[in-house]
Amino acid sequence: MTLRDRRGNGPTARSASSLRLTRRSFLGAAGALSATAFLSACGGSGGGSGGSTAQASEIDIYSWANYFAQNNLAGFTSATGITPKISTYDSNDTLSAKLNSPAGTGFDLVIPTSGWISEYASRGLIQKIDQGRVDLSALDPALLNREYDPHNQYSIPKDWGVYGVIYDPRAVGGDITSWQDFLDAGERPGVQGKIRLATSGWENVAIALWANGEDWNTTDQSVIRAGGERMKDWVTKTKPQFTSANVDQIVNGSIVLAVHDQSGARRAIEQNPALRWAVPAPTSELWVDCYVIPKGAPHVDAVYKFLDYELTENAQITDTRFIGYPTALAGLRDKLPAGTDNVDLIFGGPGVDLSKLSTFVVNPDTVPIYQDIQTELHALS
Repeated sequence: MTLRDRRGNGPTARSASSLRLTRRSFLGAAGALSATAFLSACGGSGGGSGGSTAQASEIDIYSWANYFAQNNLAGFTSATGITPKISTYDSNDTLSAKLNSPAGTGFDLVIPTSGWISEYASRGLIQKIDQGRVDLSALDPALLNREYDPHNQYSIPKDWGVYGVIYDPRAVGGDITSWQDFLDAGERPGVQGKIRLATSGWENVAIALWANGEDWNTTDQSVIRAGGERMKDWVTKTKPQFTSANVDQIVNGSIVLAVHDQSGARRAIEQNPALRWAVPAPTSELWVDCYVIPKGAPHVDAVYKFLDYELTENAQITDTRFIGYPTALAGLRDKLPAGTDNVDLIFGGPGVDLSKLSTFVVNPDTVPIYQDIQTELHALS
């Protein structure tokens, strides 16, 4: 992400992939499809943008596993007579390869992570959303009109997460409030070797960039390389692990400082209340998984009926309770049942301001640099 494996709680468990965005993504150094190969492959045709106007009996959805509450799927079928047929993937790179292949032409709806959307749009793999057929007024404005899709021309937010730090304050010497605190904590005696970083180059280099007030979406390659040099020096001193997120290691203390998402942090803190969670200043990542319609989707009318249903308040609340990540409904927190455990952490922690977070946007000019740095980081750890 990356930290896509960060969503490894309950039914939403997912395997790690080096190109998953971060959430997202989160989308690294290896993976089923390298970013370079993906960006080369995406020049193919995606087919026409139309769709059958005949009443569909089912729609084909390509999604993360167990990403819709069964009550919602059954309710949609009962209301419309249309059955959602769901195929699943475990990484954004798998989705990307499928979208650009003949096997991907039959899907009606897919759920990529936000950073890939501009690339899909530029390659003609997805079609514009008909704004007259969807009502986005109930969604959180902070999740709309983001940098990866201005004016939501191609995507509708489904759910989201943030990139932060889970840590043991006794081991790291106190609270972590900034990315500089994170870097300093990693160099404390007894912390080295008990650190977990992401499997994604851009998420790891971002730590140094953010600590220095830089933007991880910069196109200035010298800035990225300078961030990489700082992280290489830090990794040489601290010997972190680059592994899939493992809450058990955090709970039992074999990892005392780890980048993670809020869902994993929530599970860890429920088991070990001495642990703490932070979204460090000055900024961090917001990943958003989004509904998009592939170019050539055969049942577009049915897709808009499904979106209509999923964007209702009841469906949004039901999905949140099922998947463990907040959907895009405005005011969602106040609409969850009373007594929901650690509700602050569902939404990234108290005081998190989504407007101050950013999403990594896949850029063919910079992704290979991040990948190369990740390979170097691995070699040093």
